[in-house]
Parts: sequence; C-alpha cells; structure tokens
Amino acid sequence: MEATVWADPRVLAHLRDDYVVVALYVDDKTELPPAQWYTSPRDGQQKTTLGKQNADLQLTNFQGNAQPLYALLDPRQPADRAHALAPPMAYEADADQFAAFLEAGLAAYRRPPVAAR
Repeated sequence: MEATVWADPRVLAHLRDDYVVVALYVDDKTELPPAQWYTSPRDGQQKTTLGKQNADLQLTNFQGNAQPLYALLDPRQPADRAHALAPPMAYEADADQFAAFLEAGLAAYRRPPVAAR
C-alpha cells in the first residue's frame, strides 16, 4: 500500500495535508509490564503484549482484524470514544478507491455537527 497506493499524488496529498497518520501494530510481541495487562471483555483473554492489546483495540472498535485496516477517526472525540468518519477499509490496491475513502472521511469531518435535541 505505502509503495503503490500511498505514492499516488492525490492520496499522498491527502495523507500529507489532511490527516495525521498513526500506525497500530498488532504483530508487536513486546511483553508489557504486568501492571499494564488486562483481560479483554470482548473475548475474556488476558492481553499481555502490545500487539495483543492493539489487536483487541482494533477488533473492539472496528470489528475487523484485516491487515492492513485503515480507520479515519475524528480527533474532536475523546480517545476512549473514537468515532470513525467513514467505515474502515482493508487493503485496497486501487488508488482512486483509496482516495475516495480519504475524501469521504474529510467530507464527514467538515460537515457541521448535528445539534442535540
């Protein structure tokens, strides 16, 4: 993705100018200190490594474990209530489709908030 789709000028411009790119590594085997371990309410399993905790976060928040999985989050929301601006997207080899995904997230971000009733 990074070498082909992200290199497309339209995609690269969006990533450079409109987004903050953050990577979540679910294959990181780094063992965390026991004070940071937790048991996931999603599957009841203890999460002791950075990768397992990241995978749990991904599955819990985005209901998928595809690699890669791209999620466009609204930075105005608290981190513990992450709000996706568009449905997450797994691997997409078509730069036009990926650019459309980024543009949909940007349009959702720019939309005025709905007033509370």
